[in-house]
Amino acid sequence: MENKTAYNSSVKIRFFICSIIGVFLFFVTIPYNGNKKVPMVHIMDIIQNALGPKAQYIFVMISCLAVLAASIYVKYGKNVPGILKSTYQKDNLFSYFTYGTAAIFSVMAIFQVGPAAIIDPEIGETSLSIAADSFFAIMVAGTLVAFITEFGFLEFLGKLLEPIMRRVYRVPGKSAVDAISSFVAAPAAGVMITNDLYQKKVYTAREASSITTNFSIASLGGFAFLSSIAGIENLYSEVVLAAFICVFVLAAIMIRIPPLSKKPDTYIDGTAQTETQRKPEHYSSKTFPAAYRDALEKSSGTKFTVFLEQLKSSFMFGIKVNAFIVSLSVICLLIFNYTPIAKWIAIPMAPILSLLGLQDAQQIAASSIVGIFALSIPATLIKGKAVATASAFFVVVLSTSQIIFFTESANAMLESDIPVGFGDLVKIFFIRTIILIPMVALMAKILV
Repeated sequence: MENKTAYNSSVKIRFFICSIIGVFLFFVTIPYNGNKKVPMVHIMDIIQNALGPKAQYIFVMISCLAVLAASIYVKYGKNVPGILKSTYQKDNLFSYFTYGTAAIFSVMAIFQVGPAAIIDPEIGETSLSIAADSFFAIMVAGTLVAFITEFGFLEFLGKLLEPIMRRVYRVPGKSAVDAISSFVAAPAAGVMITNDLYQKKVYTAREASSITTNFSIASLGGFAFLSSIAGIENLYSEVVLAAFICVFVLAAIMIRIPPLSKKPDTYIDGTAQTETQRKPEHYSSKTFPAAYRDALEKSSGTKFTVFLEQLKSSFMFGIKVNAFIVSLSVICLLIFNYTPIAKWIAIPMAPILSLLGLQDAQQIAASSIVGIFALSIPATLIKGKAVATASAFFVVVLSTSQIIFFTESANAMLESDIPVGFGDLVKIFFIRTIILIPMVALMAKILV
């Protein structure tokens, strides 16, 4: 039976106004200080510019120390506050390792004490910078996203996209918002949104795992940065188009194969998703009215205190991600810069790239694999080298489409409640890479 509930004008106005604000903040590009970005990213930039790098790095260090102290208190203390207990009670040995090493590494980087390799600006300071960028992306996007997720727009868009997303990607239509949020903000922001919706029983374990590992795309700013490093700024639009196509084509494949296909269709509280909930809907004359009705129902039950709740949850999530990023970023960058492991892994890649018709295969071979360490490393490896334009294009598009990199996105995934472990992420990275290499090589031939 259809829901015939009548909603008053204040509910309708709240839905329209908050939805318009949300769309403006996340999806409308505006110029500011010579840069065209969405308002949400401008807000992040304004806050970070006002604080300056040094204050941000000190904050990251303090947050790493606080996370370590909080985790110890939750494990051994008495009368632990509810918010700390819910945040740290699931911590394991790996968590404690990352908290401890993050605290040590951040103190070393700030006070310039310890091994030269760690206090090297390319290692320590870079890790603090990545953590700061991720934290403010999570804080700003995680708070402002309430305009989209809590006042009906998510339900409205989700209902309209449900038939497409269910059939093509086996996930709810609402996941389109996660993908777009990553694209305009940062991968960690997309993970934050997906985790939030998983906690609220919007997604099952399989859906949340599929969404976060397939749709946590590099931001538009990241695309510009990497294109600049690789010396192909003039191909920025082609890079974005190619990555967008590759990511969404690959998602339809990855979601249907292990390890993602093996994740259970159960919600965070253990209840199973029903066949009815999973069944794709069909478009009809009732689709739009139903979407509008769902939106008003959501809007009617939301209070503006939700922004404070989002701010609190974003902060708690953000500082934990800081610890993961500092710890694993330093370790990954040390492995990449001070061991030959990455080069060894890349040795078999050169002949494969040559077979695909890519020029300078030997020079770009390592770049096809080392993206698992950090998003910027593949482009950095070819910076200033006489690499063919199509090959530089291949490197940038491949690295942005691999999605799993342990200096940001993967750390946010590991810290979330979404059931994807370290082993899952490594498997997903290499499966994505194997499928992507011929896809991206073809895109390079078509677009360059």
